[in-house]
Amino acid sequence: MEITNNTKHNLASIGWGALLVWWGISFLVGPITFGICAIGTGMILLGLNIIRMILHIPTNHSTHDWGVVLLTWGIIDQSFTLTFEQSAATMMIIIGVLTVVMLLVRRKPEQTKEAVEL
Repeated sequence: MEITNNTKHNLASIGWGALLVWWGISFLVGPITFGICAIGTGMILLGLNIIRMILHIPTNHSTHDWGVVLLTWGIIDQSFTLTFEQSAATMMIIIGVLTVVMLLVRRKPEQTKEAVEL
């Protein structure tokens, strides 16, 4: 199956639409906490990348990373019922740790022959 730019654009539009609907519901309904909102947002971002993988479209690193950050933060926030300050601090720690881990885990592009010969 050939994937066109139109398909990629449609997936991005569906993702943004899902995020905006979820955020609207999260702000409209009182009992939904920041943790639940973050969990839903992370699931939408990760779900979009799963669909990309199924369709053999290269996944987006930023949506993957933010999906993991938001899902982790939401689970911790919801599990421990953190105050706003504790929740914000937890999110910063998660972003910092994930930034370092992703930098170490991701493969570096292989050097070309010309770069090795220099």
